Amino acid sequence: MQRLIGAHTSTAGGLQNALYEGKRLGCTAVQIFTASPRQWQPTAVSAEQVARLQQARRETGIECVVSHAAYLINLASPDAETRRKAYQAYLAELQRCAALSIPYAVVHMGSHPDFETGMELLIASLRNLLAEMPDGVCIAMETMAGQGNALCYRFEHFARIYDALPDARLVICADSCHLFAAGYDLRTPETYEAVWESFDRLIGLSRLQVWHLNDSKKPLGSRVDRHEHIGEGALGLSAFQLILNDPRFVRLPMLIETPDENRFAEDLAKLWGMMHS
Repeated sequence: MQRLIGAHTSTAGGLQNALYEGKRLGCTAVQIFTASPRQWQPTAVSAEQVARLQQARRETGIECVVSHAAYLINLASPDAETRRKAYQAYLAELQRCAALSIPYAVVHMGSHPDFETGMELLIASLRNLLAEMPDGVCIAMETMAGQGNALCYRFEHFARIYDALPDARLVICADSCHLFAAGYDLRTPETYEAVWESFDRLIGLSRLQVWHLNDSKKPLGSRVDRHEHIGEGALGLSAFQLILNDPRFVRLPMLIETPDENRFAEDLAKLWGMMHS
């Protein structure tokens, strides 16, 4: 079984270039932006883009592609117009992913100054997306660090979403940096196992489908989202050894978003080297 290890690679010059860059770096999976992450305007993909991505998949052998939606998207925004724009932008993302045969569209869970109102707005947005989105793609809800007014930095927050929307197309993208910043300690076998016991009880391990592997510049429970290179932050190498060698996660794509893409090859080499044969 081939492990799915990779990075968020650049689509400069065309979506397909992210796969060629991934191949150069030794990736077996990549994460991409399917459109500019800094613009609202919903855009569709062309037949040419679809064909070029499929050709790149064949030529590189990288079948597993994950998308990350624009960071601007806030499905729980207190401003109705901002929320409408966010909804349309993420729906367009899901449509592009379906056209490109990308199974997961990772999205940040948004923020709201009033937690209860924010969760209600987020659940309403997700309910409408599930009714309107195309087949062949899942909403990959990212675990958040809890910075500012961010929602979904505790497993209980996701449990509320699943209580309201028990839909198999809602899956989890676990970010190691965010988990740690939110107070989940992944560094020792004992604390690591306690985290997943809690996750399984509240959410269900089968719902975890994508990993972001990032070290954390900030300490446990800081609720500050600052990625660091693998093994150079407060998480350290032990957490990544536990994640990479956990039989529950060996089939999942594991993608780095570390700060300097010029060091992606170095970070990836560390990850490959930590896996037990």
